[in-house]
This record gives sequence, C-alpha cells and structure tokens, in this order.
Amino acid sequence: MECRELEITLISAQNLENVRNFFKKRVRVYAKISLGGNLRTQNTTPVDKEGQTNPVWNFTAVYTVGKKAVKSHEIKLLIQFFCVRTSQETNIGELNVSLAELFDRFSALSKGEGAAKVNYPVKRGDDDSQGEVSLSYKFRDVFYFVQLPPIGEKYVGRGPS
Repeated sequence: MECRELEITLISAQNLENVRNFFKKRVRVYAKISLGGNLRTQNTTPVDKEGQTNPVWNFTAVYTVGKKAVKSHEIKLLIQFFCVRTSQETNIGELNVSLAELFDRFSALSKGEGAAKVNYPVKRGDDDSQGEVSLSYKFRDVFYFVQLPPIGEKYVGRGPS
C-alpha cells in the first residue's frame, strides 16, 4: 500500500478562552491530536503550566497515512484543547481540518521550504471560539507498506499497481 508520513508540530496557541476566569485560577492547557478522533491515533501534549491562555508546546506527532487518506476531505486532523482542573478537564475548543486541505497547501510550497506553517482559528462547535493555533507540518516522500503473512505462510509479493 502506498503511504506517506505526516509530521505535525503543534507549536502554540494564542488568546484561548480563559475557562477558569470565574475562579481567578491559572489556566493550564494541553492538547490531544488525532486523526478523525480515533483513539488509536491520539497523541497528547504535555500540560503547559506557564503560558496560561497562550500555551507553547512545540510537540511533534507523526502519522502514517495511506494515499487515499491524504486526498480525502473526510479524514480530518483533530486537535482538541483542554484546561486541566482538579477533578475534570474542561474543553476549550478544537481545530478540525481535512488531510486533503493540508496536503494541497503543502503541495503548493516550493521544494526547499520543508514544512508548511499555518494558523487556524480555534472553534467550539460551529462557532469560532476565542484564539488561534499555530502549527507546522510536512508530508514525507511516498513509501510502500507491505504486510507480511504470519510465520510459516508463503509470501506472494506484488509490486506497486
């Protein structure tokens, strides 16, 4: 199967909503990154304890995605932002962007640029929430993934089609 690696670096967020405003407590923010909300693909950043509503992570996650997924408007990168609280986590908002949109932006870069750097608004439901997220990403070169049969079974190879 033809695949690519998608490397995403969640750099920071700016002007996030202060969900602890009522209690005048510090906002400690972390993010969960996944493909389409699938728990098997979920990566979690460390909690930023200093930035309050302007957290900084510089956290990198790498995903292997198939050729069809890269061009799909149905499969989305989901980044959810949470505030750490004593007994629970509070949802601040999220970014939900299709892999196809990311790939199209990346493909428009000149070869030497390396990674695409983008800012997106943070949303809660259908409404824009307060703030935006900064991230960089790149799609690496195509490679072929071959799943080998269980031990003892004969492998019949087939090249790229």
